[in-house]
Amino acid sequence: MTERQAFLRGEKVYLRPLERADLNEIYLGWLNNHEITQHLEAGAFPSTMQDLEKFYQGVTDSRSEVIFAIADSKSHRHIGNVKLGSINWIHRRAMFGIMIGDKKSWGQGIGKEVTHLVVEYGFLRLNLNRIFLGVLAGHDAAIRCYEAVGFKTEGRSREEMFCDGSYQDRLWMGLLRSEYKALQTPERSRRKK
Repeated sequence: MTERQAFLRGEKVYLRPLERADLNEIYLGWLNNHEITQHLEAGAFPSTMQDLEKFYQGVTDSRSEVIFAIADSKSHRHIGNVKLGSINWIHRRAMFGIMIGDKKSWGQGIGKEVTHLVVEYGFLRLNLNRIFLGVLAGHDAAIRCYEAVGFKTEGRSREEMFCDGSYQDRLWMGLLRSEYKALQTPERSRRKK
C-alpha cells in the first residue's frame, strides 16, 4: 500500500480523509467486534455495509463533522477513525471521538498521538475554543491518554451507559484552547518549524 492524501502527520500514523474505499469488510468487522466497541456507543446493534454507507454519507456531507481515517505510517493500512463532531461554529466547540479498530495497534501510544494531532488541528486550524469528550469512568487507559494531552475531568454522568451487563458512569472531559497553548513547550514549538 502507498500513502494516500496525508492531511495531518504524526510519527506513527497520519490522518487522511475517510474514503468510500475504506468502507470494507475490515471496517465492518471492527464495528461488529464487541472487544473493539465495548467502550463506544457503537456496537449495540449489528452493523451492515448499508449502515456504513449511511454513516459515510452523513459525515462527508456535513459541515459540523470532521472525520479522518487513521493510517499506519509504515504500512499505510487504515487502522481506525477519529473525528470532531457536533461542531458549533458560533460557540467554537466540538466533541472528540476516536476508534482504533486494529487491535494490533493498541497499546502503542497511537491514541495519544492521534488525540494530539486532532486537538492541535481543532484549535489552530479550525479556531475552536473548546474540545470535549465522554469516556467510560472505568476506561483507565483512555482517561490517562486524554489527561496526558491536557484534558481535565469536568463532570460525571452517573450510570449513563449500559456496558457488559451493568450501568456505568461516563466522565466528561474538556480542554480549552488557552490550556492547550499553555501546555506547549518551546521545544515542541521549535520542532514544528
